Amino acid sequence: MELHALSCSSGLASSNPDAIFYATDRLQEEHEQLRQQLRILEVNAKEVMLLDDVGKCLQIVQQLKIWTAQFEEKLEQHSEWEEQELFPFLMAYFHRQPVPSIRPSFWVLEKDHQLGVSFIQSFNEAVLDMTPGIVRKRLVEAASYLLQGCLIMKDHITMEEQLILPLTERVLTDLDYFFS
Repeated sequence: MELHALSCSSGLASSNPDAIFYATDRLQEEHEQLRQQLRILEVNAKEVMLLDDVGKCLQIVQQLKIWTAQFEEKLEQHSEWEEQELFPFLMAYFHRQPVPSIRPSFWVLEKDHQLGVSFIQSFNEAVLDMTPGIVRKRLVEAASYLLQGCLIMKDHITMEEQLILPLTERVLTDLDYFFS
């Protein structure tokens, strides 16, 4: 079931509680998958920063490049779904409410997301030309970019849940009240 089954254009009655439950479950499930990937990246980036063996560090960085690409792909898919379906629904739904706008909160989330991604991109740029003759300092610098990106993205996911989950709960409460 896709979230686009939700629609505020026709009013509250057109909202589908099953679609809202699906969206909430999908958000939490995808966030947990992203967190798992971030934990792997974070642990390995820390290992690079602690090891003295440049050859071993280089091997880990090569693996981190692969895992980072996988993370970025999953993050992009997740972000597209949020931006095309979940966030527009919530903004449209709460735009009609006599409460402060949620737009600034979504703006902060977007900026936080961009900051985390920029650190991950800095890692990608730093590891483009990694060769066996690389100095440990460059490996540590690259790992530190990735580590910072991981920390920001973990906080971003938590902040997103702290914003979104109460909003979806409010929609479900409104629907329950409206139909009871």
